Amino acid sequence: MAIESAAELVQFLADELRRSGTDHQEFAEITGIAEERLKLLQSGAWEDLTIREIAVITETLEVDLSNL
Repeated sequence: MAIESAAELVQFLADELRRSGTDHQEFAEITGIAEERLKLLQSGAWEDLTIREIAVITETLEVDLSNL
């Protein structure tokens, strides 16, 4: 899968979060990102997330960006 934009990356992360089956509250505790901020990922309002938040989500989901 070739990721060509930030929007595609964030959509991929949202899909991975759903697939992981991790509760938003639990994921928020693990990442240190507020649950309300994580909802931005799911709602498609990814432009409001910081690069740091996207990086933490990516790392926590153990997504290897070199494979994308």
